[in-house]
Amino acid sequence: MGVIILADKETIIQLAEELGKDLAETEEFIQKQEAEKALKQDEEACKLVKEFQTLKNSYERMEKLGRPLSEKNKQQLKEAEEKAMKHPLVKNWYEKSQKFYDLVITVNKKIQEGIAGDQ
Repeated sequence: MGVIILADKETIIQLAEELGKDLAETEEFIQKQEAEKALKQDEEACKLVKEFQTLKNSYERMEKLGRPLSEKNKQQLKEAEEKAMKHPLVKNWYEKSQKFYDLVITVNKKIQEGIAGDQ
């Protein structure tokens, strides 16, 4: 009869924390943080992001309440996003954030593969 070894939850949690620390040291995370810092120091860039996020949140609430977005709503959201993305600091922050989140998604996929791999 083989020995069954159960994973220790505390060890797994500690490994997750170490993974988080390692992610915080990646080039992708550091660049995202630098882009966010630059964005926050620019009043116009912050205003553009806030306007877009406020509109997006409002429309998401509408959809959750069962009220579909009109073509006018969709156009307003698209225009707000385009206006924000014209600002170089907003565009840089968005691109750097996407690169970091792509890395996180890849890491998560590998975790999922590890979970599914033994089944």
